[in-house]
Amino acid sequence: MSASSSANATFVPFANDADALSLGELNVENHTDRIAIFGNLDLRRDAQGLRQAQALKAVLDAVVAALANADLPAHAEASDATTVRHVKNPFDS
Repeated sequence: MSASSSANATFVPFANDADALSLGELNVENHTDRIAIFGNLDLRRDAQGLRQAQALKAVLDAVVAALANADLPAHAEASDATTVRHVKNPFDS
């Protein structure tokens, strides 16, 4: 959710691999197997800070609800989309 987006914007966790929200410099990316949260967010003691905190809480509440209502394994395996590739160090002569 950008600073101009509403805290009521629809974010359905694990629904697709396309949705992305930004809240300040904090990014939330939706994936079907995970939710990625990264970046930085300063919650200031002002009206904007309250709106940002409420928006973040709404997203996290939706994630918790989706997980609580699912039949979950004890531990999910990492996605096969991630591959390890060794590259030559450009600083080695």
